[in-house]
Formats: sequence, structure tokens, C-alpha cells
Amino acid sequence: MHTLLLMRHAQAAPMAATDHDRPLTAYGRRQAHEMGLQLADRRIDLAMVSSARRTQQTFEELEVDCRVETMRVLYGCTVPTMRQRISESLDDEVNTLLVIAHSPAIPQLAAQLSADPTDSQGQSILCHYPPATLTEIAVDGPWREISEEFATNTSLRGVWEPPM
Repeated sequence: MHTLLLMRHAQAAPMAATDHDRPLTAYGRRQAHEMGLQLADRRIDLAMVSSARRTQQTFEELEVDCRVETMRVLYGCTVPTMRQRISESLDDEVNTLLVIAHSPAIPQLAAQLSADPTDSQGQSILCHYPPATLTEIAVDGPWREISEEFATNTSLRGVWEPPM
């Protein structure tokens, strides 16, 4: 059994020289720090983080001690691309993976992997997924099966939003 943690970056400034360069706001830094407290007792093996400044800063504020891979492809990617990166980049020695990226891909993937389409928490992910939200998905099988659009070996364990 593997654990996939999907996180949208914390609140970012509305403008910068480019969208890729947008930093976190002071509030976003606090959000990320608070979510890091949620992860403090977790043993995360690997974090895959978008190359955008706000996702890099979110990861830093989490204060998670794990190997990290910065991936430009996670910036603005589609759900199929995200599935592909997860399934092709991991061996099954990685038990817990944290992915920090952007909306709409993170909430869309979280909703798709929530296995039970009748689950109200899983359905609400598409409607409400604010910055710094974290979703935990159980993956019962090898990571490579994440690439399948209708994977049946996943289930939602929980969704956590940062405190206001």
C-alpha cells in the first residue's frame, strides 16, 4: 500500500514579472507552515514539486525532510501528464509521495483518484480546493497503475484545508 499526498501551493501574490515567478504571500507562508504541522509525523520518501516559485516556497515552508525533485513539467500540466510523471518516475520502494503543484491539475487528479464517485468529500474536491489544500490517496498496487485513467486501486483517505 502506497500513499499519495496531493497539495496545491499556498496563497500566492497576484502578480510578478511572470506567473512562474509569483511568490507566496505572508499568509501563504503561514498556510504552508500550518500544513507542514499536519505532515510532521509522516515519513515522506519523495516530493515532486513544480518549478514555480510559489510551489518551491510552499515546499520550503512545510519543513518536510525528504528527497525532492523539482519538475518543470508539473507547472501548468494536465492530469494525464501528472499521472504519467508519477507512474514513470517512481519505483515501488517509494511508499509515500508528496506532489506539490497547481490547480486545476491537482484537484482534478485528487477527484479522479477518489475512487468512489458517490462520496461527497471526493465530489466536493472539484468545487472547492483552496490554496494549500492537501489530499491523501491510498494506492493499493504499483505506482505505474496511476497512469490508467480509471484506476480502481485508489481510495480517498482525507482532505485537509489550512486553518483560516
